[in-house]
Amino acid sequence: MHWDDALDVWGVHGVGGVLGSILLGVFAYTSINPAGADGLLAGGGTTFLFKQTAAVVIASLYGFLFTYLMLYLINMVTPVRVSEAEESEGLDASLHGERAYDESAL
Repeated sequence: MHWDDALDVWGVHGVGGVLGSILLGVFAYTSINPAGADGLLAGGGTTFLFKQTAAVVIASLYGFLFTYLMLYLINMVTPVRVSEAEESEGLDASLHGERAYDESAL
């Protein structure tokens, strides 16, 4: 998808967090957490599921907008991304003027 997510943060934490939060509205039981609410399988109706889904959507929008704004402001001070030429050359050479590995030894 051409995402710049080298550590797979979205794939691991984002998807797991979104699914876990929403599915809590399906699988929650007050017998496990008396202070909580029953999910769909426990007969709690769709109210809790809707609240969980709304919380995920609102938190995702907030996170996206805040991150976009911060990256925009940071980019005004210093570039957030390197050019395609620098990326193709390798960041060790373009940023540090050296090679991290002896390519002839590989």
